[in-house]
Amino acid sequence: MLGNPLAADIHRVFKNNIVNTANIMNTYMPGATAEDKILRTKRVERFIDAINKFFVKSGISPQTLHPMWVDEKKLINFSLQLSGYIRDAQKSLDKLSNEYARDHDLTELYRAAAHYTVACNGKVAGNKYRFEHNKDYCFWHIDNPQNLARTTFSPVEKELSPGRHTLILSMPFHINPIESDLRKWTYEYMHNTFANETFGKDIDVYLAHFPIEQPRGEKFSLTLDTLNSRGDFFEATDLRFVNRYLKPFIAKNLILDKNANVVNGQPCSAKELADNFRDLNFFGYCAGTAHAHRWISTVRHISGQLYPEAELKNAMKEIFVASYAFLPFKEENAYSGVHFMSNFGNDAERKEPFIKMFNPEVYEQVKYQNDPCNIRITLMPDQRNYIVASKLPQDLIIVDNDQKLKRIPNQENGHHIAFLTTPNLASEDNFISNMFANVLENAALGKRGQAVFAPSKLQNPNHILQNAAALGMQHRFSRNGLEL
Repeated sequence: MLGNPLAADIHRVFKNNIVNTANIMNTYMPGATAEDKILRTKRVERFIDAINKFFVKSGISPQTLHPMWVDEKKLINFSLQLSGYIRDAQKSLDKLSNEYARDHDLTELYRAAAHYTVACNGKVAGNKYRFEHNKDYCFWHIDNPQNLARTTFSPVEKELSPGRHTLILSMPFHINPIESDLRKWTYEYMHNTFANETFGKDIDVYLAHFPIEQPRGEKFSLTLDTLNSRGDFFEATDLRFVNRYLKPFIAKNLILDKNANVVNGQPCSAKELADNFRDLNFFGYCAGTAHAHRWISTVRHISGQLYPEAELKNAMKEIFVASYAFLPFKEENAYSGVHFMSNFGNDAERKEPFIKMFNPEVYEQVKYQNDPCNIRITLMPDQRNYIVASKLPQDLIIVDNDQKLKRIPNQENGHHIAFLTTPNLASEDNFISNMFANVLENAALGKRGQAVFAPSKLQNPNHILQNAAALGMQHRFSRNGLEL
């Protein structure tokens, strides 16, 4: 899109990292056949053409270089780090509108990056990555969520059962499906959020993520497609996820075809449908929240073939979405939820980058602004979704699973989820991590609206008072900004 401020940052990195390192010596490919060289030229040429197309459409001059002179390992790294270059472009984020953030041309650039990395499989010496398109989600039952550092994970091989309180963690990470990695990253993200007897006993906790083979560009192009969607947008992989695991929440004996059309099924009563949906709870981190949005869209699309609109709309309100670093992108949302974020009171130089690159206009309206209680709570127009923006501390020191002090590096200006999920020894107040754990527990047990903020009997009295004060000062989102 003409004038997209992000284009200049991508252009600068491409010039420095790819164009300026191009060298005739890069054409040397030991053991390469004539066909290998032709395929290399074609895949590099296609990706460079896509990059230059983005530059031209943004009003920036294209870069000229011979495809055979490109260092492919550096080009692969460039394709994988596109979102990182945008994340670090703090000055450009200041100029970003929703229109630029969700630019169709940027989506196409991410898509081209995904195609390029897949085309490189087994073709580039020293390239450790192997990517595939259209991978299915990995889906696990967390056997002991009360102790994530020691838990086992069981692959989910059958449909989930309505009637059980269900919490699905939708994570953005790409990891190998081995227990040590699952333990490491789930604990790294969620810490001791579920360390009470409710989780695992009354609430079943699951983990969903894309496998390590999914191209990074595909994840981000899907996220932008989700943000730009007007109706029930979902991909084939989302349909397969719902078809395998969530059908019993929609209807009895439900059978679908490959296009998400209902072939057979017995609708539930209006009350039963609402009860089923009340047992569907999702927590998404960053782009993982976009996955959950698509699953919910799939559920709504299928349910719309079985239930009257008013009945379905009422039931959809019972589905709950909690998130961190990903805000609602519509003023009226089908689901209910609480959405957390962190930012500095003075964010002129350092903004929360991923919210700002996906949802810049809402970020400016709901961000923390040195409010009392160190948080700002905003109520969305749908009256069912709350945004909780908390004060970002300057440092993050936690106790790790070996009971050792650990400083979290690369805080990404508030994007690191540990700000939300574990007490911070560098901060005088850890109210927000208590609030988060409490919201997840209440929501997963079926509470909705302000009831999800109700304090636990085990909470510190100071936290209970802060919670009540923060809710009392909640703001309301409006088209013209925030008003008390």
